[in-house]
Amino acid sequence: MLIYSFGSDFVLETDDPDYLAAIASDIAYANAKGIEVGGYDLICEERGNGGYGGNVGNQWDTVNEDGTFGLDACFASGWADKMTDYALNFIDVTGLSMLETDGPYGGAECSSTNHSHHVGFEDSVYMQTQMTGRFYTDLRSKNVFINQPDNYFYQGGQKTGMGYSEDQYSLPRWEDLSVSRQGMFDDTYYRTPTQGWMFVPLVDYHGGGDAAAFEPLSEHLQEYEWALAQYLGYGTAACYRGTRLYDTDETKAVVKKWVDFYKAHRQILISDIVHVRRPDMQGIDAVLHVNPQLSEVGLAMVFNPTQERVEEVLRMPLYYTGLTDAAKVTNSEGNTTTMNLGRGYDVDLQLTMEPMSIEWFVFERT
Repeated sequence: MLIYSFGSDFVLETDDPDYLAAIASDIAYANAKGIEVGGYDLICEERGNGGYGGNVGNQWDTVNEDGTFGLDACFASGWADKMTDYALNFIDVTGLSMLETDGPYGGAECSSTNHSHHVGFEDSVYMQTQMTGRFYTDLRSKNVFINQPDNYFYQGGQKTGMGYSEDQYSLPRWEDLSVSRQGMFDDTYYRTPTQGWMFVPLVDYHGGGDAAAFEPLSEHLQEYEWALAQYLGYGTAACYRGTRLYDTDETKAVVKKWVDFYKAHRQILISDIVHVRRPDMQGIDAVLHVNPQLSEVGLAMVFNPTQERVEEVLRMPLYYTGLTDAAKVTNSEGNTTTMNLGRGYDVDLQLTMEPMSIEWFVFERT
Protein backbone atom coordinates (compact mmCIF):
# COMPACT_ATOMS: atom_id res chain seq x y z
CA MET A 1 0.00 0.00 0.00
CA LEU A 2 1.32 3.39 -1.03
CA ILE A 3 -0.26 6.39 0.70
CA TYR A 4 -0.23 9.98 -0.46
CA SER A 5 0.59 11.24 3.02
CA PHE A 6 0.46 14.69 4.58
CA GLY A 7 3.09 16.94 3.08
CA SER A 8 2.80 15.23 -0.32
CA ASP A 9 0.53 17.95 -1.78
CA PHE A 10 -2.29 15.42 -2.07
CA VAL A 11 -5.72 17.11 -2.12
CA LEU A 12 -8.85 15.06 -1.44
CA GLU A 13 -11.18 18.04 -1.18
CA THR A 14 -11.40 18.95 -4.84
CA ASP A 15 -13.60 18.53 -7.89
CA ASP A 16 -10.91 19.72 -10.32
CA PRO A 17 -11.19 17.29 -13.27
CA ASP A 18 -7.57 17.76 -14.34
CA TYR A 19 -6.25 16.96 -10.87
CA LEU A 20 -8.56 13.96 -10.50
CA ALA A 21 -7.47 12.66 -13.90
CA ALA A 22 -3.79 12.98 -12.95
CA ILE A 23 -4.33 11.07 -9.70
CA ALA A 24 -6.41 8.44 -11.52
CA SER A 25 -3.51 7.93 -13.95
CA ASP A 26 -1.04 7.50 -11.09
CA ILE A 27 -3.31 5.03 -9.32
CA ALA A 28 -3.89 3.02 -12.52
CA TYR A 29 -0.12 2.74 -12.99
CA ALA A 30 0.36 1.61 -9.38
CA ASN A 31 -2.49 -0.90 -9.64
CA ALA A 32 -0.87 -2.35 -12.77
CA LYS A 33 2.18 -3.07 -10.59
CA GLY A 34 0.03 -4.73 -7.91
CA ILE A 35 0.13 -1.73 -5.56
CA GLU A 36 -2.96 -0.30 -3.86
CA VAL A 37 -3.03 3.46 -3.28
CA GLY A 38 -4.46 5.50 -0.43
CA GLY A 39 -4.61 9.16 0.50
CA TYR A 40 -4.60 11.42 3.55
CA ASP A 41 -7.01 14.12 4.67
CA LEU A 42 -7.62 16.05 7.89
CA ILE A 43 -11.39 15.88 8.08
CA CYS A 44 -12.67 17.55 11.26
CA GLU A 45 -10.33 18.43 14.11
CA GLU A 46 -8.39 21.69 13.64
CA ARG A 47 -10.49 22.50 10.54
CA GLY A 48 -12.34 25.38 12.20
CA ASN A 49 -11.54 29.01 12.89
CA GLY A 50 -7.79 29.28 13.52
CA GLY A 51 -7.22 25.53 13.14
CA TYR A 52 -3.92 24.50 11.63
CA GLY A 53 -5.66 22.40 8.97
CA GLY A 54 -7.39 25.35 7.33
CA ASN A 55 -10.90 26.63 7.97
CA VAL A 56 -13.69 24.80 6.14
CA GLY A 57 -15.83 27.92 6.50
CA ASN A 58 -17.32 29.73 9.48
CA GLN A 59 -20.77 28.46 8.56
CA TRP A 60 -19.54 24.94 9.36
CA ASP A 61 -17.24 25.68 12.31
CA THR A 62 -18.03 24.56 15.83
CA VAL A 63 -19.51 27.37 17.89
CA ASN A 64 -18.44 27.83 21.50
CA GLU A 65 -20.96 28.57 24.27
CA ASP A 66 -19.90 32.23 24.24
CA GLY A 67 -20.72 32.47 20.53
CA THR A 68 -17.13 32.45 19.24
CA PHE A 69 -15.98 29.98 16.61
CA GLY A 70 -14.04 26.91 17.67
CA LEU A 71 -10.90 25.32 16.24
CA ASP A 72 -12.75 22.29 14.83
CA ALA A 73 -15.26 21.88 12.06
CA CYS A 74 -18.67 20.68 13.23
CA PHE A 75 -19.29 17.23 11.76
CA ALA A 76 -23.04 17.61 12.26
CA SER A 77 -23.09 20.63 9.95
CA GLY A 78 -23.17 20.82 6.17
CA TRP A 79 -19.44 20.08 6.28
CA ALA A 80 -20.19 16.40 6.89
CA ASP A 81 -22.21 16.29 3.67
CA LYS A 82 -19.57 18.22 1.73
CA MET A 83 -16.76 16.01 3.06
CA THR A 84 -18.69 12.86 2.15
CA ASP A 85 -19.35 14.15 -1.36
CA TYR A 86 -15.68 15.02 -1.86
CA ALA A 87 -14.49 11.62 -0.64
CA LEU A 88 -16.97 9.45 -2.54
CA ASN A 89 -16.51 11.35 -5.79
CA PHE A 90 -12.73 11.19 -5.48
CA ILE A 91 -12.87 7.44 -4.89
CA ASP A 92 -15.26 6.85 -7.80
CA VAL A 93 -13.20 8.90 -10.25
CA THR A 94 -9.68 7.88 -9.26
CA GLY A 95 -9.94 4.34 -7.89
CA LEU A 96 -8.43 5.30 -4.50
CA SER A 97 -8.74 2.20 -2.29
CA MET A 98 -7.73 3.53 1.11
CA LEU A 99 -8.33 6.72 3.06
CA GLU A 100 -6.33 7.92 6.04
CA THR A 101 -8.76 10.22 7.83
CA ASP A 102 -6.74 12.21 10.31
CA GLY A 103 -8.58 14.28 12.91
CA PRO A 104 -11.96 12.52 12.87
CA TYR A 105 -14.55 13.93 15.24
CA GLY A 106 -13.02 13.86 18.71
CA GLY A 107 -15.70 15.14 21.08
CA ALA A 108 -15.99 18.91 20.65
CA GLU A 109 -19.40 20.43 21.50
CA CYS A 110 -21.12 22.87 19.18
CA SER A 111 -23.64 25.51 20.25
CA SER A 112 -24.83 26.39 16.76
CA THR A 113 -28.60 26.26 16.28
CA ASN A 114 -28.58 26.37 12.47
CA HIS A 115 -26.39 23.41 11.50
CA SER A 116 -27.92 20.71 9.29
CA HIS A 117 -27.69 17.70 11.58
CA HIS A 118 -28.03 18.90 15.17
CA VAL A 119 -30.38 21.19 17.05
CA GLY A 120 -27.99 22.84 19.46
CA PHE A 121 -25.40 22.28 22.16
CA GLU A 122 -27.25 19.43 23.88
CA ASP A 123 -27.31 17.00 20.94
CA SER A 124 -24.11 18.15 19.19
CA VAL A 125 -21.78 15.49 20.55
CA TYR A 126 -24.20 12.67 19.84
CA MET A 127 -25.00 13.82 16.32
CA GLN A 128 -21.38 14.50 15.34
CA THR A 129 -20.53 10.98 16.50
CA GLN A 130 -23.42 9.59 14.46
CA MET A 131 -22.44 11.54 11.35
CA THR A 132 -18.83 10.37 11.61
CA GLY A 133 -20.11 6.81 11.79
CA ARG A 134 -22.21 7.36 8.66
CA PHE A 135 -19.19 8.80 6.87
CA TYR A 136 -17.14 5.69 7.59
CA THR A 137 -20.04 3.42 6.69
CA ASP A 138 -20.29 5.15 3.30
CA LEU A 139 -16.56 4.61 2.73
CA ARG A 140 -16.82 0.93 3.62
CA SER A 141 -19.73 0.56 1.17
CA LYS A 142 -17.12 1.41 -1.48
CA ASN A 143 -14.75 -1.21 -0.02
CA VAL A 144 -12.34 1.53 1.07
CA PHE A 145 -9.78 0.60 3.73
CA ILE A 146 -9.84 3.15 6.59
CA ASN A 147 -7.05 4.39 8.81
CA GLN A 148 -8.47 6.54 11.62
CA PRO A 149 -6.54 7.65 14.73
CA ASP A 150 -9.51 6.97 16.98
CA ASN A 151 -11.82 4.09 17.90
CA TYR A 152 -14.49 4.10 15.21
CA PHE A 153 -14.04 0.37 14.67
CA TYR A 154 -17.75 -0.44 14.91
CA GLN A 155 -18.49 2.18 12.28
CA GLY A 156 -15.94 0.91 9.74
CA GLY A 157 -12.54 2.13 10.92
CA GLN A 158 -9.90 -0.57 10.53
CA LYS A 159 -6.65 0.78 11.97
CA THR A 160 -5.59 3.28 14.60
CA GLY A 161 -2.28 4.31 16.08
CA MET A 162 -0.70 1.51 18.13
CA GLY A 163 0.59 2.90 21.41
CA TYR A 164 2.59 5.90 20.30
CA SER A 165 2.97 9.63 20.47
CA GLU A 166 4.12 11.26 17.25
CA ASP A 167 6.91 13.00 19.16
CA GLN A 168 8.64 9.69 19.82
CA TYR A 169 9.56 9.49 16.13
CA SER A 170 11.83 12.46 16.69
CA LEU A 171 13.82 10.47 19.23
CA PRO A 172 17.17 8.96 18.22
CA ARG A 173 16.56 5.78 16.26
CA TRP A 174 17.32 3.22 18.99
CA GLU A 175 15.23 5.10 21.54
CA ASP A 176 12.39 5.31 19.05
CA LEU A 177 12.55 1.56 18.39
CA SER A 178 12.63 0.75 22.10
CA VAL A 179 9.71 2.99 23.05
CA SER A 180 7.73 1.77 20.04
CA ARG A 181 8.20 -1.89 20.96
CA GLN A 182 7.02 -1.11 24.50
CA GLY A 183 3.97 0.61 23.03
CA MET A 184 3.07 -2.37 20.86
CA PHE A 185 3.55 -4.73 23.79
CA ASP A 186 1.15 -2.69 25.93
CA ASP A 187 -1.48 -1.93 23.28
CA THR A 188 -1.83 -5.53 22.12
CA TYR A 189 -3.39 -6.30 25.49
CA TYR A 190 -6.58 -4.72 24.15
CA ARG A 191 -6.09 -4.60 20.39
CA THR A 192 -5.30 -7.32 17.89
CA PRO A 193 -2.02 -6.70 16.02
CA THR A 194 -3.72 -5.67 12.78
CA GLN A 195 -5.87 -3.01 14.49
CA GLY A 196 -2.88 -0.71 14.85
CA TRP A 197 -0.18 0.95 12.83
CA MET A 198 3.29 2.16 13.75
CA PHE A 199 5.66 4.57 12.04
CA VAL A 200 9.20 4.53 10.65
CA PRO A 201 10.60 8.01 9.88
CA LEU A 202 12.81 7.15 6.93
CA VAL A 203 13.17 10.91 6.51
CA ASP A 204 13.13 13.63 9.16
CA TYR A 205 9.78 13.92 10.95
CA HIS A 206 8.77 16.52 13.53
CA GLY A 207 12.31 17.84 13.78
CA GLY A 208 14.29 14.80 14.94
CA GLY A 209 17.03 15.47 12.41
CA ASP A 210 19.69 13.01 11.32
CA ALA A 211 19.69 11.23 14.68
CA ALA A 212 16.05 10.19 14.21
CA ALA A 213 15.82 9.62 10.45
CA PHE A 214 16.67 6.17 9.08
CA GLU A 215 18.04 7.57 5.82
CA PRO A 216 20.54 6.89 4.40
CA LEU A 217 19.24 3.35 4.96
CA SER A 218 22.50 1.60 4.10
CA GLU A 219 24.29 3.64 6.78
CA HIS A 220 21.74 2.70 9.45
CA LEU A 221 21.07 -0.83 8.32
CA GLN A 222 21.06 -2.40 11.78
CA GLU A 223 18.40 -0.01 13.06
CA TYR A 224 16.39 -0.39 9.85
CA GLU A 225 16.47 -4.18 10.15
CA TRP A 226 15.24 -3.93 13.74
CA ALA A 227 12.37 -1.74 12.59
CA LEU A 228 11.37 -4.26 9.92
CA ALA A 229 11.75 -7.17 12.33
CA GLN A 230 9.83 -5.75 15.24
CA TYR A 231 6.91 -4.35 13.27
CA LEU A 232 6.50 -7.34 10.98
CA GLY A 233 7.26 -9.67 13.90
CA TYR A 234 4.50 -8.13 16.00
CA GLY A 235 2.12 -8.35 13.04
CA THR A 236 1.57 -4.59 13.24
CA ALA A 237 2.02 -2.73 9.98
CA ALA A 238 4.16 0.40 10.01
CA CYS A 239 3.98 3.47 7.83
CA TYR A 240 7.42 3.93 6.26
CA ARG A 241 7.49 7.67 5.59
CA GLY A 242 9.95 8.44 2.84
CA THR A 243 10.65 8.01 -0.84
CA ARG A 244 12.18 4.52 -1.00
CA LEU A 245 12.43 1.24 0.92
CA TYR A 246 16.03 0.44 0.02
CA ASP A 247 19.05 2.23 -1.38
CA THR A 248 21.57 -0.57 -2.01
CA ASP A 249 21.45 -4.27 -2.87
CA GLU A 250 22.39 -5.06 0.75
CA THR A 251 19.50 -2.98 2.06
CA LYS A 252 17.15 -4.58 -0.46
CA ALA A 253 18.22 -8.03 0.74
CA VAL A 254 17.34 -7.10 4.33
CA VAL A 255 13.92 -5.82 3.27
CA LYS A 256 13.31 -9.00 1.28
CA LYS A 257 14.42 -11.18 4.20
CA TRP A 258 11.78 -9.78 6.55
CA VAL A 259 9.04 -9.46 3.93
CA ASP A 260 9.61 -13.13 3.02
CA PHE A 261 9.46 -14.00 6.74
CA TYR A 262 6.16 -12.14 7.08
CA LYS A 263 4.65 -13.75 4.00
CA ALA A 264 5.70 -17.23 5.14
CA HIS A 265 4.14 -16.82 8.60
CA ARG A 266 1.50 -14.16 7.97
CA GLN A 267 -1.49 -16.00 9.42
CA ILE A 268 0.12 -16.66 12.78
CA LEU A 269 1.79 -13.22 12.89
CA ILE A 270 -1.58 -11.46 12.66
CA SER A 271 -3.05 -13.70 15.37
CA ASP A 272 -3.51 -12.80 19.03
CA ILE A 273 -0.54 -12.20 21.31
CA VAL A 274 0.46 -13.72 24.63
CA HIS A 275 2.70 -11.26 26.46
CA VAL A 276 5.81 -13.08 27.64
CA ARG A 277 8.25 -10.37 28.75
CA ARG A 278 7.87 -6.59 28.44
CA PRO A 279 10.74 -4.63 26.85
CA ASP A 280 12.88 -2.82 29.43
CA MET A 281 16.15 -2.74 27.44
CA GLN A 282 17.91 -4.41 30.38
CA GLY A 283 17.48 -7.92 29.00
CA ILE A 284 15.51 -9.92 26.47
CA ASP A 285 11.85 -9.24 25.69
CA ALA A 286 9.38 -11.52 23.96
CA VAL A 287 5.85 -12.03 22.67
CA LEU A 288 4.09 -15.16 21.47
CA HIS A 289 1.49 -15.21 18.69
CA VAL A 290 -1.07 -17.99 19.19
CA ASN A 291 -3.80 -19.55 17.08
CA PRO A 292 -4.88 -23.18 17.66
CA GLN A 293 -6.78 -23.21 14.35
CA LEU A 294 -3.60 -23.00 12.26
CA SER A 295 -0.89 -25.54 11.50
CA GLU A 296 1.61 -23.06 12.98
CA VAL A 297 -0.13 -22.72 16.32
CA GLY A 298 2.45 -20.36 17.81
CA LEU A 299 5.28 -18.04 16.85
CA ALA A 300 7.50 -16.35 19.42
CA MET A 301 9.56 -13.23 18.70
CA VAL A 302 12.51 -12.77 21.07
CA PHE A 303 14.60 -9.59 21.13
CA ASN A 304 17.95 -8.95 22.78
CA PRO A 305 18.40 -5.15 22.69
CA THR A 306 21.41 -5.19 25.01
CA GLN A 307 25.13 -4.99 24.29
CA GLU A 308 25.66 -8.31 26.09
CA ARG A 309 25.52 -11.93 24.98
CA VAL A 310 22.55 -13.54 26.70
CA GLU A 311 22.38 -17.15 27.83
CA GLU A 312 19.22 -17.99 29.73
CA VAL A 313 16.14 -20.16 29.81
CA LEU A 314 12.90 -18.52 28.68
CA ARG A 315 9.70 -20.26 29.68
CA MET A 316 7.19 -20.10 26.84
CA PRO A 317 3.49 -20.46 27.83
CA LEU A 318 1.79 -22.55 25.14
CA TYR A 319 -1.68 -23.04 26.67
CA TYR A 320 -3.43 -20.86 24.09
CA THR A 321 -1.78 -22.68 21.18
CA GLY A 322 -3.99 -25.68 21.97
CA LEU A 323 -0.97 -27.95 22.42
CA THR A 324 -1.30 -30.36 25.33
CA ASP A 325 1.55 -32.88 25.34
CA ALA A 326 4.36 -31.97 22.97
CA ALA A 327 5.40 -29.31 20.46
CA LYS A 328 7.50 -29.33 17.32
CA VAL A 329 9.72 -26.28 17.71
CA THR A 330 11.62 -24.70 14.83
CA ASN A 331 14.04 -21.86 15.49
CA SER A 332 15.07 -19.03 13.19
CA GLU A 333 18.02 -21.07 11.93
CA GLY A 334 15.63 -23.75 10.68
CA ASN A 335 16.57 -26.32 13.33
CA THR A 336 13.62 -28.41 14.54
CA THR A 337 13.19 -30.37 17.75
CA THR A 338 10.33 -31.94 19.68
CA MET A 339 9.75 -30.70 23.23
CA ASN A 340 7.43 -32.10 25.88
CA LEU A 341 5.14 -29.62 27.60
CA GLY A 342 5.29 -29.15 31.36
CA ARG A 343 2.30 -29.27 33.70
CA GLY A 344 1.62 -25.59 32.96
CA TYR A 345 1.44 -26.25 29.19
CA ASP A 346 4.82 -24.59 28.68
CA VAL A 347 8.29 -25.34 27.37
CA ASP A 348 11.67 -23.97 28.39
CA LEU A 349 13.68 -22.48 25.53
CA GLN A 350 17.43 -22.49 26.03
CA LEU A 351 18.50 -19.18 24.55
CA THR A 352 21.93 -18.08 23.42
CA MET A 353 21.57 -14.66 21.84
CA GLU A 354 24.29 -12.38 20.58
CA PRO A 355 24.18 -8.66 21.42
CA MET A 356 21.51 -6.71 19.51
CA SER A 357 19.99 -9.83 17.98
CA ILE A 358 16.53 -11.17 17.19
CA GLU A 359 15.30 -14.75 17.08
CA TRP A 360 11.96 -16.42 16.45
CA PHE A 361 10.51 -19.83 17.20
CA VAL A 362 7.63 -21.56 15.41
CA PHE A 363 5.47 -24.06 17.32
CA GLU A 364 3.52 -26.82 15.58
CA ARG A 365 1.78 -30.04 16.46
CA THR A 366 3.94 -33.14 16.54
